[in-house]
Amino acid sequence: MVGGGGLQKMTTKKSPAIPHRRRHLCFKLLIAVTILLCVFGFWKFQTQSEVLTPETTGKPLRVDVSFEGPPKIAFLFLTRLHLPLDFLWGSFFEGVETASYSIYVHSQPGFVFDQSTTHSTLFFGRQLNNSIQVAWGESSMIEAERLLLNTALKDPANERFVLLSDSCVPLYNFSYTYNYIMQSTRSFVDSFLDKEGRFNPDMSPVIPKDKWRKGSQWFTLIRRHAEVVVDDEVVFPVFRKFCKRRPPIDDRKGKLNIILQQQHNCIPDEHYLQTLLTVSGYLCSYCKWLIACQYCP
Repeated sequence: MVGGGGLQKMTTKKSPAIPHRRRHLCFKLLIAVTILLCVFGFWKFQTQSEVLTPETTGKPLRVDVSFEGPPKIAFLFLTRLHLPLDFLWGSFFEGVETASYSIYVHSQPGFVFDQSTTHSTLFFGRQLNNSIQVAWGESSMIEAERLLLNTALKDPANERFVLLSDSCVPLYNFSYTYNYIMQSTRSFVDSFLDKEGRFNPDMSPVIPKDKWRKGSQWFTLIRRHAEVVVDDEVVFPVFRKFCKRRPPIDDRKGKLNIILQQQHNCIPDEHYLQTLLTVSGYLCSYCKWLIACQYCP
Protein backbone atom coordinates (compact mmCIF):
# COMPACT_ATOMS: atom_id res chain seq x y z
CA MET A 1 0.00 0.00 0.00
CA VAL A 2 2.82 2.32 0.83
CA GLY A 3 4.48 1.53 -2.45
CA GLY A 4 1.25 1.86 -4.34
CA GLY A 5 0.44 5.11 -2.58
CA GLY A 6 3.86 6.38 -3.40
CA LEU A 7 3.42 5.48 -7.03
CA GLN A 8 0.06 7.19 -7.06
CA LYS A 9 1.57 10.30 -5.43
CA MET A 10 4.38 10.43 -7.93
CA THR A 11 1.96 10.06 -10.80
CA THR A 12 -0.12 12.90 -9.39
CA LYS A 13 2.94 15.16 -9.24
CA LYS A 14 4.11 14.43 -12.78
CA SER A 15 0.75 14.96 -14.44
CA PRO A 16 1.13 18.81 -14.71
CA ALA A 17 4.45 18.34 -16.56
CA ILE A 18 2.77 18.43 -19.99
CA PRO A 19 1.23 21.94 -19.63
CA HIS A 20 4.51 23.13 -18.06
CA ARG A 21 6.40 21.98 -21.14
CA ARG A 22 3.85 23.76 -23.28
CA ARG A 23 4.37 26.99 -21.38
CA HIS A 24 8.11 26.62 -21.74
CA LEU A 25 7.70 26.01 -25.47
CA CYS A 26 5.44 29.07 -25.84
CA PHE A 27 7.98 31.19 -23.95
CA LYS A 28 10.76 30.10 -26.33
CA LEU A 29 8.53 30.83 -29.31
CA LEU A 30 7.78 34.31 -27.95
CA ILE A 31 11.48 35.03 -27.57
CA ALA A 32 12.17 33.83 -31.11
CA VAL A 33 9.39 36.02 -32.55
CA THR A 34 10.67 39.02 -30.58
CA ILE A 35 14.20 38.53 -31.92
CA LEU A 36 12.88 38.20 -35.47
CA LEU A 37 10.87 41.41 -35.10
CA CYS A 38 13.93 43.24 -33.76
CA VAL A 39 16.06 42.02 -36.66
CA PHE A 40 13.36 43.02 -39.14
CA GLY A 41 13.02 46.45 -37.53
CA PHE A 42 16.76 47.02 -37.64
CA TRP A 43 16.88 45.93 -41.30
CA LYS A 44 13.97 48.26 -42.11
CA PHE A 45 15.68 51.17 -40.38
CA GLN A 46 18.92 50.57 -42.27
CA THR A 47 17.05 50.31 -45.56
CA GLN A 48 15.22 53.57 -44.96
CA SER A 49 18.42 55.30 -43.84
CA GLU A 50 20.09 54.43 -47.10
CA VAL A 51 17.45 56.22 -49.15
CA LEU A 52 17.28 59.33 -46.96
CA THR A 53 19.31 61.97 -48.76
CA PRO A 54 19.47 65.76 -48.54
CA GLU A 55 17.33 65.87 -51.66
CA THR A 56 14.55 63.73 -50.15
CA THR A 57 14.62 65.14 -46.63
CA GLY A 58 15.40 68.77 -47.43
CA LYS A 59 18.18 68.68 -44.82
CA PRO A 60 21.94 68.51 -45.32
CA LEU A 61 23.79 65.25 -45.01
CA ARG A 62 25.63 65.43 -41.69
CA VAL A 63 29.31 64.52 -41.71
CA ASP A 64 30.25 62.54 -38.60
CA VAL A 65 34.01 62.57 -39.19
CA SER A 66 36.21 65.62 -39.02
CA PHE A 67 36.90 67.19 -42.38
CA GLU A 68 40.57 67.15 -43.38
CA GLY A 69 41.63 70.10 -45.50
CA PRO A 70 41.53 73.90 -45.48
CA PRO A 71 38.33 75.24 -43.91
CA LYS A 72 36.15 77.49 -46.03
CA ILE A 73 33.95 80.50 -45.42
CA ALA A 74 30.55 80.23 -47.08
CA PHE A 75 29.42 83.64 -48.33
CA LEU A 76 25.63 83.62 -48.44
CA PHE A 77 24.14 86.41 -50.55
CA LEU A 78 20.46 87.14 -49.90
CA THR A 79 19.49 89.38 -52.81
CA ARG A 80 16.34 90.89 -54.25
CA LEU A 81 17.46 90.19 -57.81
CA HIS A 82 21.00 90.79 -59.07
CA LEU A 83 24.19 91.96 -57.30
CA PRO A 84 24.77 95.62 -58.23
CA LEU A 85 28.11 95.64 -56.39
CA ASP A 86 29.40 92.40 -57.89
CA PHE A 87 32.46 94.18 -59.32
CA LEU A 88 33.63 95.00 -55.76
CA TRP A 89 33.19 91.41 -54.68
CA GLY A 90 35.01 90.30 -57.83
CA SER A 91 38.03 92.35 -56.70
CA PHE A 92 37.66 90.96 -53.16
CA PHE A 93 37.94 87.35 -54.36
CA GLU A 94 40.49 88.01 -57.11
CA GLY A 95 43.58 85.81 -56.78
CA VAL A 96 42.16 83.91 -53.79
CA GLU A 97 42.32 80.11 -53.72
CA THR A 98 38.86 78.69 -54.28
CA ALA A 99 39.57 76.16 -51.52
CA SER A 100 39.16 79.00 -49.02
CA TYR A 101 35.62 80.09 -49.78
CA SER A 102 32.23 79.17 -51.24
CA ILE A 103 29.58 81.42 -52.76
CA TYR A 104 25.82 80.87 -52.60
CA VAL A 105 23.15 83.28 -53.83
CA HIS A 106 19.44 83.31 -53.10
CA SER A 107 17.67 85.47 -55.63
CA GLN A 108 14.24 85.72 -57.19
CA PRO A 109 13.05 82.34 -58.53
CA GLY A 110 14.15 81.85 -62.12
CA PHE A 111 16.86 84.52 -62.02
CA VAL A 112 20.17 83.28 -63.46
CA PHE A 113 23.61 84.76 -62.91
CA ASP A 114 25.36 84.75 -66.27
CA GLN A 115 27.14 87.18 -68.60
CA SER A 116 24.00 89.23 -69.06
CA THR A 117 23.25 89.67 -65.34
CA THR A 118 26.63 89.95 -63.57
CA HIS A 119 30.05 91.47 -64.24
CA SER A 120 31.88 88.76 -62.31
CA THR A 121 32.24 85.17 -63.45
CA LEU A 122 32.50 84.19 -59.78
CA PHE A 123 28.72 84.34 -59.53
CA PHE A 124 27.98 82.21 -62.58
CA GLY A 125 25.71 79.34 -61.52
CA ARG A 126 25.89 80.27 -57.84
CA GLN A 127 22.17 80.87 -57.35
CA LEU A 128 20.00 78.37 -55.51
CA ASN A 129 17.73 76.28 -57.71
CA ASN A 130 15.11 76.02 -54.96
CA SER A 131 14.81 79.73 -54.20
CA ILE A 132 11.48 81.18 -53.10
CA GLN A 133 9.70 84.49 -53.48
CA VAL A 134 10.72 86.65 -50.52
CA ALA A 135 8.67 89.48 -49.04
CA TRP A 136 9.89 91.94 -46.42
CA GLY A 137 8.33 91.51 -43.00
CA GLU A 138 7.29 87.92 -43.63
CA SER A 139 8.66 84.53 -42.61
CA SER A 140 9.80 83.93 -46.20
CA MET A 141 12.84 86.08 -45.37
CA ILE A 142 14.14 83.65 -42.75
CA GLU A 143 13.05 80.70 -44.86
CA ALA A 144 15.41 81.94 -47.59
CA GLU A 145 18.22 82.20 -45.02
CA ARG A 146 17.58 78.61 -43.97
CA LEU A 147 17.71 77.49 -47.61
CA LEU A 148 21.11 79.16 -48.02
CA LEU A 149 22.46 77.50 -44.88
CA ASN A 150 20.99 74.16 -45.86
CA THR A 151 22.76 74.23 -49.22
CA ALA A 152 26.06 75.44 -47.76
CA LEU A 153 26.09 72.73 -45.07
CA LYS A 154 26.25 70.06 -47.75
CA ASP A 155 29.90 71.00 -48.25
CA PRO A 156 31.80 69.63 -45.21
CA ALA A 157 34.63 72.11 -45.86
CA ASN A 158 32.38 75.06 -44.97
CA GLU A 159 33.04 75.93 -41.34
CA ARG A 160 31.88 79.56 -41.23
CA PHE A 161 28.69 80.96 -42.73
CA VAL A 162 28.33 84.69 -43.45
CA LEU A 163 24.97 86.16 -44.50
CA LEU A 164 25.21 89.19 -46.80
CA SER A 165 22.78 91.43 -48.66
CA ASP A 166 23.05 92.86 -52.17
CA SER A 167 24.13 96.19 -50.65
CA CYS A 168 26.98 94.81 -48.51
CA VAL A 169 30.57 95.67 -49.48
CA PRO A 170 33.89 94.30 -48.15
CA LEU A 171 35.86 96.80 -46.06
CA TYR A 172 39.04 94.70 -45.82
CA ASN A 173 40.82 92.31 -48.16
CA PHE A 174 40.08 88.60 -48.20
CA SER A 175 43.06 87.43 -46.13
CA TYR A 176 42.29 89.84 -43.29
CA THR A 177 38.60 88.89 -43.32
CA TYR A 178 39.36 85.16 -43.49
CA ASN A 179 41.85 85.22 -40.61
CA TYR A 180 39.60 87.40 -38.45
CA ILE A 181 36.59 85.10 -38.83
CA MET A 182 38.48 81.82 -38.60
CA GLN A 183 40.41 82.79 -35.47
CA SER A 184 37.17 82.99 -33.49
CA THR A 185 35.41 79.85 -32.30
CA ARG A 186 32.16 81.75 -31.80
CA SER A 187 29.33 82.99 -33.93
CA PHE A 188 28.65 86.70 -34.33
CA VAL A 189 24.99 87.59 -33.81
CA ASP A 190 23.43 90.94 -32.95
CA SER A 191 21.11 90.26 -30.02
CA PHE A 192 19.42 92.37 -27.34
CA LEU A 193 16.13 92.62 -25.44
CA ASP A 194 13.16 93.82 -27.46
CA LYS A 195 11.49 96.92 -26.00
CA GLU A 196 9.10 97.56 -28.88
CA GLY A 197 6.46 95.06 -27.82
CA ARG A 198 6.66 92.84 -30.89
CA PHE A 199 6.29 89.64 -28.91
CA ASN A 200 3.00 87.85 -29.56
CA PRO A 201 1.71 86.09 -26.40
CA ASP A 202 0.29 83.33 -28.62
CA MET A 203 3.90 82.21 -29.23
CA SER A 204 4.13 81.01 -25.65
CA PRO A 205 4.96 78.48 -24.27
CA VAL A 206 7.09 77.37 -27.25
CA ILE A 207 8.79 80.77 -27.17
CA PRO A 208 8.76 82.20 -23.62
CA LYS A 209 8.64 85.98 -23.45
CA ASP A 210 11.92 86.13 -21.51
CA LYS A 211 13.63 84.33 -24.43
CA TRP A 212 12.40 86.82 -27.04
CA ARG A 213 15.31 88.71 -28.64
CA LYS A 214 15.86 91.32 -31.34
CA GLY A 215 18.79 92.22 -33.59
CA SER A 216 20.10 92.55 -37.11
CA GLN A 217 19.48 89.58 -39.38
CA TRP A 218 23.06 89.56 -40.71
CA PHE A 219 25.32 87.04 -39.03
CA THR A 220 28.45 84.92 -39.02
CA LEU A 221 27.79 81.39 -37.75
CA ILE A 222 29.96 78.45 -36.88
CA ARG A 223 28.87 75.11 -38.30
CA ARG A 224 27.17 73.88 -35.13
CA HIS A 225 24.92 76.94 -34.96
CA ALA A 226 24.16 76.74 -38.69
CA GLU A 227 22.93 73.18 -38.14
CA VAL A 228 20.72 74.38 -35.28
CA VAL A 229 19.03 76.85 -37.65
CA VAL A 230 18.49 74.32 -40.44
CA ASP A 231 17.31 71.54 -38.13
CA ASP A 232 14.85 73.78 -36.29
CA GLU A 233 11.35 72.32 -36.43
CA VAL A 234 10.01 74.03 -33.31
CA VAL A 235 10.65 77.80 -33.35
CA PHE A 236 10.37 78.45 -37.08
CA PRO A 237 6.80 77.05 -37.40
CA VAL A 238 5.74 79.42 -34.60
CA PHE A 239 7.24 82.39 -36.45
CA ARG A 240 5.54 81.33 -39.66
CA LYS A 241 2.18 81.06 -37.89
CA PHE A 242 2.17 84.18 -35.73
CA CYS A 243 4.58 86.64 -37.40
CA LYS A 244 2.26 88.24 -39.92
CA ARG A 245 3.05 91.38 -41.83
CA ARG A 246 0.86 94.25 -40.69
CA PRO A 247 -1.25 95.29 -43.71
CA PRO A 248 -1.06 98.90 -45.01
CA ILE A 249 -3.87 101.27 -44.14
CA ASP A 250 -6.68 101.09 -46.67
CA ASP A 251 -9.18 103.97 -46.51
CA ARG A 252 -11.83 101.78 -48.10
CA LYS A 253 -11.84 99.47 -45.04
CA GLY A 254 -12.78 102.25 -42.63
CA LYS A 255 -12.76 101.23 -38.97
CA LEU A 256 -11.50 97.77 -39.88
CA ASN A 257 -8.07 99.37 -40.25
CA ILE A 258 -7.94 99.87 -36.48
CA ILE A 259 -8.33 96.13 -35.88
CA LEU A 260 -5.85 95.21 -38.63
CA GLN A 261 -3.23 97.60 -37.29
CA GLN A 262 -3.44 95.97 -33.87
CA GLN A 263 -1.89 92.81 -35.29
CA HIS A 264 1.62 92.03 -34.10
CA ASN A 265 4.14 93.17 -36.68
CA CYS A 266 6.81 90.71 -35.66
CA ILE A 267 9.46 91.44 -38.34
CA PRO A 268 10.74 87.81 -38.39
CA ASP A 269 14.22 88.50 -39.78
CA GLU A 270 15.02 90.79 -36.82
CA HIS A 271 13.99 88.24 -34.19
CA TYR A 272 14.25 84.67 -35.43
CA LEU A 273 17.94 83.78 -35.16
CA GLN A 274 18.45 85.58 -31.85
CA THR A 275 15.37 84.00 -30.32
CA LEU A 276 16.14 80.52 -31.67
CA LEU A 277 19.66 80.50 -30.24
CA THR A 278 18.36 81.82 -26.90
CA VAL A 279 15.61 79.21 -26.67
CA SER A 280 18.11 76.50 -27.68
CA GLY A 281 20.52 77.56 -24.93
CA TYR A 282 23.31 78.69 -27.25
CA LEU A 283 22.95 82.45 -26.77
CA CYS A 284 23.91 83.47 -23.26
CA SER A 285 21.66 85.86 -21.42
CA TYR A 286 24.55 88.22 -20.71
CA CYS A 287 25.65 88.39 -24.35
CA LYS A 288 24.53 91.61 -26.00
CA TRP A 289 26.16 92.91 -29.15
CA LEU A 290 27.73 90.71 -31.77
CA ILE A 291 28.59 87.74 -29.58
CA ALA A 292 26.85 84.39 -29.52
CA CYS A 293 28.38 82.03 -26.97
CA GLN A 294 28.88 78.37 -27.79
CA TYR A 295 27.85 77.24 -24.33
CA CYS A 296 26.01 78.94 -21.51
CA PRO A 297 27.09 78.22 -17.92
